[in-house]
Amino acid sequence: MRKQLIVMLFIFLTACNFNTNNKPVINEKQDSSEVKTKLQQSNTTIIQTDTLIINKHQYIQKLINKSFYCLLSVHGDTIIKQQDYYVNSEYSDIDNDGYDDIRIYLVSKIPNECDTYLYNKERQAFILIENCDLDIQKIKGSQFYYSYNKAGCADLNWESYLSKIENYKLINYGYIIGHGCDFEVEKNPQSISIYKISDSEKQEMKLIQELPYLKNIPKNENKWDFIKRYWQKNFNKFER
Repeated sequence: MRKQLIVMLFIFLTACNFNTNNKPVINEKQDSSEVKTKLQQSNTTIIQTDTLIINKHQYIQKLINKSFYCLLSVHGDTIIKQQDYYVNSEYSDIDNDGYDDIRIYLVSKIPNECDTYLYNKERQAFILIENCDLDIQKIKGSQFYYSYNKAGCADLNWESYLSKIENYKLINYGYIIGHGCDFEVEKNPQSISIYKISDSEKQEMKLIQELPYLKNIPKNENKWDFIKRYWQKNFNKFER
Protein backbone atom coordinates (compact mmCIF):
# COMPACT_ATOMS: atom_id res chain seq x y z
CA MET A 1 0.00 0.00 0.00
CA ARG A 2 2.84 2.36 0.91
CA LYS A 3 4.64 1.52 -2.35
CA GLN A 4 1.47 2.21 -4.36
CA LEU A 5 1.01 5.59 -2.65
CA ILE A 6 4.60 6.58 -3.44
CA VAL A 7 4.09 5.68 -7.12
CA MET A 8 0.81 7.66 -7.25
CA LEU A 9 2.48 10.72 -5.71
CA PHE A 10 5.35 10.51 -8.20
CA ILE A 11 2.89 10.46 -11.11
CA PHE A 12 0.94 13.31 -9.58
CA LEU A 13 3.98 15.55 -9.18
CA THR A 14 5.57 14.88 -12.57
CA ALA A 15 2.74 14.37 -15.07
CA CYS A 16 1.27 16.85 -17.57
CA ASN A 17 4.39 19.05 -17.45
CA PHE A 18 3.18 20.85 -14.32
CA ASN A 19 5.96 22.56 -12.39
CA THR A 20 6.01 24.26 -9.00
CA ASN A 21 8.87 25.55 -6.88
CA ASN A 22 6.86 25.44 -3.66
CA LYS A 23 6.73 22.51 -1.32
CA PRO A 24 3.26 20.91 -1.53
CA VAL A 25 0.92 20.21 1.33
CA ILE A 26 -1.16 17.11 0.55
CA ASN A 27 -4.46 16.09 2.13
CA GLU A 28 -6.11 12.76 1.32
CA LYS A 29 -9.75 11.74 1.51
CA GLN A 30 -11.69 8.69 0.35
CA ASP A 31 -15.44 8.17 -0.04
CA SER A 32 -17.69 5.17 -0.74
CA SER A 33 -17.40 5.66 -4.51
CA GLU A 34 -13.71 4.79 -4.21
CA VAL A 35 -12.66 8.16 -5.53
CA LYS A 36 -9.44 9.18 -3.82
CA THR A 37 -8.68 12.88 -3.75
CA LYS A 38 -5.44 14.62 -3.04
CA LEU A 39 -5.25 18.36 -2.66
CA GLN A 40 -2.06 20.30 -3.03
CA GLN A 41 -2.04 24.03 -2.38
CA SER A 42 0.77 26.37 -3.38
CA ASN A 43 0.07 30.04 -2.86
CA THR A 44 -3.10 30.58 -4.94
CA THR A 45 -2.80 27.36 -6.98
CA ILE A 46 -4.88 24.39 -5.89
CA ILE A 47 -4.08 21.05 -7.49
CA GLN A 48 -6.52 18.16 -7.12
CA THR A 49 -6.21 14.58 -8.36
CA ASP A 50 -9.04 12.06 -8.49
CA THR A 51 -8.65 8.36 -9.07
CA LEU A 52 -11.54 7.43 -11.39
CA ILE A 53 -12.88 4.12 -12.64
CA ILE A 54 -13.99 4.51 -16.27
CA ASN A 55 -15.03 1.49 -18.33
CA LYS A 56 -13.48 -0.76 -15.66
CA HIS A 57 -10.09 0.93 -16.03
CA GLN A 58 -8.40 3.18 -13.50
CA TYR A 59 -7.38 6.73 -14.44
CA ILE A 60 -6.03 9.78 -12.67
CA GLN A 61 -7.76 13.09 -13.36
CA LYS A 62 -5.87 16.24 -12.45
CA LEU A 63 -7.59 19.58 -11.78
CA ILE A 64 -5.88 22.95 -11.43
CA ASN A 65 -7.92 25.50 -9.46
CA LYS A 66 -10.98 23.27 -10.01
CA SER A 67 -10.55 23.27 -13.81
CA PHE A 68 -9.73 20.12 -15.79
CA TYR A 69 -6.01 19.86 -16.47
CA CYS A 70 -5.32 16.38 -17.84
CA LEU A 71 -6.21 12.68 -17.62
CA LEU A 72 -3.56 10.03 -17.00
CA SER A 73 -3.30 6.28 -16.75
CA VAL A 74 -2.21 4.95 -13.36
CA HIS A 75 1.20 4.39 -14.95
CA GLY A 76 1.54 8.07 -15.81
CA ASP A 77 0.76 7.89 -19.54
CA THR A 78 -1.15 10.92 -20.83
CA ILE A 79 -4.65 9.96 -21.97
CA ILE A 80 -5.93 13.51 -22.51
CA LYS A 81 -3.28 16.19 -22.52
CA GLN A 82 -3.41 19.58 -20.88
CA GLN A 83 -5.03 22.50 -22.72
CA ASP A 84 -5.20 26.00 -21.24
CA TYR A 85 -8.79 26.44 -22.39
CA TYR A 86 -10.22 23.30 -20.69
CA VAL A 87 -12.61 23.87 -17.77
CA ASN A 88 -14.97 21.03 -16.80
CA SER A 89 -15.06 17.34 -17.67
CA GLU A 90 -18.12 15.14 -18.08
CA TYR A 91 -18.18 11.35 -18.34
CA SER A 92 -21.18 9.73 -20.06
CA ASP A 93 -22.10 7.32 -22.87
CA ILE A 94 -22.36 9.84 -25.73
CA ASP A 95 -22.64 7.35 -28.61
CA ASN A 96 -24.84 4.82 -26.73
CA ASP A 97 -22.43 1.90 -27.17
CA GLY A 98 -22.37 0.93 -23.49
CA TYR A 99 -19.05 2.65 -22.72
CA ASP A 100 -18.47 6.01 -21.10
CA ASP A 101 -17.00 8.78 -23.24
CA ILE A 102 -15.60 12.16 -22.24
CA ARG A 103 -16.65 15.74 -22.86
CA ILE A 104 -14.38 18.57 -21.78
CA TYR A 105 -15.94 22.02 -21.84
CA LEU A 106 -13.92 25.05 -22.89
CA VAL A 107 -13.46 28.61 -21.69
CA SER A 108 -15.87 30.21 -24.17
CA LYS A 109 -18.75 32.62 -24.67
CA ILE A 110 -20.59 29.57 -26.00
CA PRO A 111 -21.62 27.58 -22.89
CA ASN A 112 -21.88 24.22 -24.67
CA GLU A 113 -18.58 24.42 -26.57
CA CYS A 114 -16.49 21.35 -25.82
CA ASP A 115 -14.13 18.67 -27.09
CA THR A 116 -15.57 15.16 -27.38
CA TYR A 117 -13.53 11.99 -26.85
CA LEU A 118 -15.17 8.66 -27.74
CA TYR A 119 -13.98 5.45 -26.14
CA ASN A 120 -12.62 2.79 -28.50
CA LYS A 121 -12.99 -0.56 -26.74
CA GLU A 122 -10.59 -2.42 -29.08
CA ARG A 123 -7.82 0.09 -28.50
CA GLN A 124 -8.97 0.87 -24.94
CA ALA A 125 -8.37 4.53 -25.73
CA PHE A 126 -10.26 7.82 -25.90
CA ILE A 127 -10.17 9.39 -29.36
CA LEU A 128 -10.84 13.08 -30.06
CA ILE A 129 -13.64 13.66 -32.60
CA GLU A 130 -12.54 16.05 -35.34
CA ASN A 131 -14.75 18.95 -36.42
CA CYS A 132 -16.83 18.57 -33.24
CA ASP A 133 -16.92 21.58 -30.93
CA LEU A 134 -20.43 21.34 -29.41
CA ASP A 135 -22.18 18.92 -27.05
CA ILE A 136 -23.79 16.77 -29.74
CA GLN A 137 -26.77 14.57 -28.79
CA LYS A 138 -27.34 11.08 -30.19
CA ILE A 139 -30.66 10.32 -31.92
CA LYS A 140 -31.77 6.93 -30.60
CA GLY A 141 -32.10 4.19 -33.17
CA SER A 142 -29.84 5.95 -35.69
CA GLN A 143 -26.25 6.89 -36.39
CA PHE A 144 -27.13 10.59 -36.32
CA TYR A 145 -26.37 13.32 -33.80
CA TYR A 146 -27.69 16.86 -33.56
CA SER A 147 -26.26 20.05 -32.08
CA TYR A 148 -27.41 23.45 -30.88
CA ASN A 149 -25.61 26.76 -31.14
CA LYS A 150 -26.74 30.30 -30.48
CA ALA A 151 -26.58 32.65 -33.46
CA GLY A 152 -27.24 36.15 -32.14
CA CYS A 153 -30.03 38.43 -30.94
CA ALA A 154 -29.64 37.35 -27.30
CA ASP A 155 -29.95 33.68 -28.30
CA LEU A 156 -33.26 34.22 -30.12
CA ASN A 157 -31.46 33.27 -33.34
CA TRP A 158 -29.94 29.80 -33.33
CA GLU A 159 -28.66 26.99 -35.53
CA SER A 160 -28.56 23.22 -35.40
CA TYR A 161 -26.64 20.62 -37.41
CA LEU A 162 -27.54 17.00 -38.10
CA SER A 163 -24.36 14.93 -38.27
CA LYS A 164 -22.73 11.51 -38.22
CA ILE A 165 -19.39 10.47 -36.79
CA GLU A 166 -17.36 8.78 -39.52
CA ASN A 167 -13.79 7.64 -38.81
CA TYR A 168 -13.83 9.83 -35.70
CA LYS A 169 -14.75 12.93 -37.66
CA LEU A 170 -18.09 14.78 -37.50
CA ILE A 171 -19.77 14.94 -40.94
CA ASN A 172 -22.75 17.26 -41.43
CA TYR A 173 -25.90 16.08 -43.23
CA GLY A 174 -28.52 18.69 -42.34
CA TYR A 175 -28.78 22.24 -41.06
CA ILE A 176 -31.50 24.35 -39.45
CA ILE A 177 -31.24 28.11 -38.95
CA GLY A 178 -33.85 29.65 -36.70
CA HIS A 179 -34.54 33.38 -36.90
CA GLY A 180 -36.54 34.10 -33.76
CA CYS A 181 -35.35 37.67 -33.21
CA ASP A 182 -38.34 39.93 -32.59
CA PHE A 183 -36.53 43.16 -33.53
CA GLU A 184 -37.66 44.83 -36.78
CA VAL A 185 -39.52 41.74 -37.93
CA GLU A 186 -40.84 43.66 -40.96
CA LYS A 187 -37.28 43.81 -42.32
CA ASN A 188 -36.13 40.51 -40.80
CA PRO A 189 -39.07 38.09 -40.69
CA GLN A 190 -39.03 35.31 -38.11
CA SER A 191 -38.56 31.95 -39.82
CA ILE A 192 -37.12 28.46 -39.62
CA SER A 193 -35.07 27.40 -42.65
CA ILE A 194 -34.06 23.77 -43.14
CA TYR A 195 -31.27 22.64 -45.47
CA LYS A 196 -29.96 19.33 -46.73
CA ILE A 197 -26.18 19.25 -46.97
CA SER A 198 -24.78 17.52 -50.05
CA ASP A 199 -21.09 18.14 -49.31
CA SER A 200 -19.99 18.55 -45.71
CA GLU A 201 -16.45 19.66 -46.57
CA LYS A 202 -17.60 22.43 -48.91
CA GLN A 203 -20.75 23.15 -46.87
CA GLU A 204 -22.86 22.82 -50.03
CA MET A 205 -26.52 22.74 -49.07
CA LYS A 206 -30.01 23.08 -50.52
CA LEU A 207 -33.03 24.69 -48.90
CA ILE A 208 -35.73 22.00 -48.57
CA GLN A 209 -38.26 23.55 -46.20
CA GLU A 210 -39.28 26.80 -44.53
CA LEU A 211 -41.52 26.88 -41.48
CA PRO A 212 -43.29 29.73 -39.67
CA TYR A 213 -41.39 30.50 -36.49
CA LEU A 214 -44.04 31.37 -33.91
CA LYS A 215 -46.34 28.55 -35.00
CA ASN A 216 -43.60 26.03 -34.18
CA ILE A 217 -41.80 27.93 -31.41
CA PRO A 218 -44.29 30.20 -29.62
CA LYS A 219 -41.85 30.78 -26.74
CA ASN A 220 -38.06 30.88 -26.82
CA GLU A 221 -37.76 27.95 -24.43
CA ASN A 222 -39.78 25.79 -26.85
CA LYS A 223 -36.92 25.72 -29.37
CA TRP A 224 -35.15 22.85 -27.60
CA ASP A 225 -38.15 20.55 -27.99
CA PHE A 226 -38.67 21.63 -31.60
CA ILE A 227 -35.06 20.85 -32.55
CA LYS A 228 -35.13 17.46 -30.85
CA ARG A 229 -38.52 16.45 -32.30
CA TYR A 230 -37.72 17.63 -35.83
CA TRP A 231 -34.44 15.70 -36.08
CA GLN A 232 -35.90 12.57 -34.44
CA LYS A 233 -38.78 12.53 -36.90
CA ASN A 234 -36.93 13.53 -40.08
CA PHE A 235 -33.30 12.39 -39.82
CA ASN A 236 -33.74 9.65 -42.45
CA LYS A 237 -34.65 12.30 -45.06
CA PHE A 238 -31.09 13.63 -44.88
CA GLU A 239 -29.28 10.41 -45.79
CA ARG A 240 -27.11 10.61 -48.89
